[in-house]
Amino acid sequence: MGDIEKWLKFAKSAPKNAKDIINGHLSNKTYMVGHAPTPADIAVMEVLEKINFIPDMNCPHVSRWYYLMKATSPIVTSATVSAPKVGTNQIKGAAKKTDMKKEKEEIVDEGGVCPPLENAVDGKVCTRFPPEPSGYLHIGHCKAVLLNQYYALRYHGRLLIRFDDTNPSKEKEEYEDNILTDLETLGVKTDVVEREREREEYEDNILTDLETLGVKTDVVSHTSDHFEKCQQIAKQLIKEGIAYMDDTPQEQMQSERMSMINSKKRETSVEENMKLFESLMKGEKESQMYCLRAKIDMQSVNGTMRDPVLYRYNETPHHRTGTKYKAYPTYDMACPIVDSIEGVTHALRTTEYNDRDEQYHWLQRAMKLREVNIYSFGKMNFIHTVLSKRKLNWFVEKKLVDGWSDPRFPTIQGCVRRGMEINVLKNFILMQGASRRVITMEWDKFWSENKKALEETSSRYMAIDKLTAVPFIITNMDISTSSVVSVQIHPQKPELGYRAMRRSNRLLLEGEDAVLLREGEEVTLLRWGNFFIDKINKNEEGKIIDIQGRTHPEAKNFSKTKKLTWLADVPEIIEIKMIEFGHLITKQKLLDTENFTDYINPCTKYETIGYGDACLRTIQQGQVIQLERKGFFRCDVTYCVSSLSLSLSPRPIVLFQIPDGRVKATSPVSTALLVK
Repeated sequence: MGDIEKWLKFAKSAPKNAKDIINGHLSNKTYMVGHAPTPADIAVMEVLEKINFIPDMNCPHVSRWYYLMKATSPIVTSATVSAPKVGTNQIKGAAKKTDMKKEKEEIVDEGGVCPPLENAVDGKVCTRFPPEPSGYLHIGHCKAVLLNQYYALRYHGRLLIRFDDTNPSKEKEEYEDNILTDLETLGVKTDVVEREREREEYEDNILTDLETLGVKTDVVSHTSDHFEKCQQIAKQLIKEGIAYMDDTPQEQMQSERMSMINSKKRETSVEENMKLFESLMKGEKESQMYCLRAKIDMQSVNGTMRDPVLYRYNETPHHRTGTKYKAYPTYDMACPIVDSIEGVTHALRTTEYNDRDEQYHWLQRAMKLREVNIYSFGKMNFIHTVLSKRKLNWFVEKKLVDGWSDPRFPTIQGCVRRGMEINVLKNFILMQGASRRVITMEWDKFWSENKKALEETSSRYMAIDKLTAVPFIITNMDISTSSVVSVQIHPQKPELGYRAMRRSNRLLLEGEDAVLLREGEEVTLLRWGNFFIDKINKNEEGKIIDIQGRTHPEAKNFSKTKKLTWLADVPEIIEIKMIEFGHLITKQKLLDTENFTDYINPCTKYETIGYGDACLRTIQQGQVIQLERKGFFRCDVTYCVSSLSLSLSPRPIVLFQIPDGRVKATSPVSTALLVK
């Protein structure tokens, strides 16, 4: 269970000494979790309001936090004052329903909080996340899965993960396994029974996605578990005369629906419809062009009510059931059935399904199933990004990226490879709340929050661009002088430990720093001290060959000197590869009428070869470090010396630069002189 979830659980059954527990927790923290307000702060504020907390000197930490929340966080204050209490029946009557919707929208728009669910009963709420196993989870899915998890935890209920595998033409087991792994990464734990057979590549990747998200789920199921039930219900609809078989060509059917014209097959007899449906289920040739449609209302102003398709033929073998079935229920047919029989109480769906809500409820009533509450929330998009699985798959097939986990991709695995901290992601998304507004976020806002977390824990090292490195010769040090000193691995956090740093009379400086230096100038070498620049030697073309200078050990003024990164020019330094990524799409926000392939960024990956601290030999894959004055990096490939031949060069470390939220053009990794 994540930190936020722990405090949500604490708030539901707060002990008598809750104030003291909260006070102790806040003794060395600004917020309950992380570096900004989260749903944990909202939940704890509700606890304090409930016990009529009054700030006093006996609880200095919680009092300080309480005043901070009241003064700076409308998210918290609007939630505690306006939100109805959890666990009660919220709505009675249509008028109250309308008022409540307005109230919720106001709360969400102001603070981005998660309002209570209608008709929610504590301990009995069941939500579900139904990914289609046709791709990897991406950042757009995170809002859906985290909101479902949030409400399941808030009401002490259950969260189901159900693979919507109704279209065998699109599904692969690789995707299922990766989705489950990504969910676990986000904190959604999955208790999956060991499979009877080995999963294929795509399912493995979906499981990976779920593990990555770290989302705990009570049940993992498939829509295909209920194909028999779907068939039974389809036959019942036919018997009752509210479903019929139709072989109208697809384009004509679409035209008739747009024009509100009944199909010629709408009044086919029950007996003939049943005969055709059973033939369809057997895959017989004469019925393959037929589909099953619900007989609702072809004159409805809601287009989704104009006799939607419920079943259609598909000859592709299903990745779980093989060739057992020849026709499959559509999502519109299967979703209301499986939600009801699996015990879902609240189906959270994006607002793009709003028109289908009427159809969903009509089908549940027609099928005589328990009705499910629907709660709508707005999708979250990002600039310079496409989230459509079809479009993402295009990049993969065109080999413009290195697979679904490419760090330029908005998939969970891609974002993690690029350096996204999962806890930061979860907090960031939950703070957006369950608003119904469709929003387009800037990546910079997320990456700036991500940077705050990395600042606290990342070890510091130095690196120099190999191609432009300039020797710096220290003339007042013995030519044979070379030493190792111990420096803090994080300048502000001695508790994180120390690392070795080599010093020598011959150093390497950044080429872009060297061209800005002047003879007679005093500069500061980070983690060492001040030096005089005595002579800058250049060749005939004016290129700097080397620089000579002297140490200034008595220096005490470091406030206005240029700060330089450096490395001792010794055999122990290693080669590193620093990679910076750009957006795949050049336009910030694509219109629905625009073709994304017209805005493909031709250059999205920049590699810089450099020299790095000898200590970088020991960093592990996935570890995040800071290269001083260059930024934060995540290790994607570790340093390795070939065991096959001593003559082979070591494999360099591959470091992916992590965006920091600053608006800048993507360019080769570089530094800028610091003057303080």
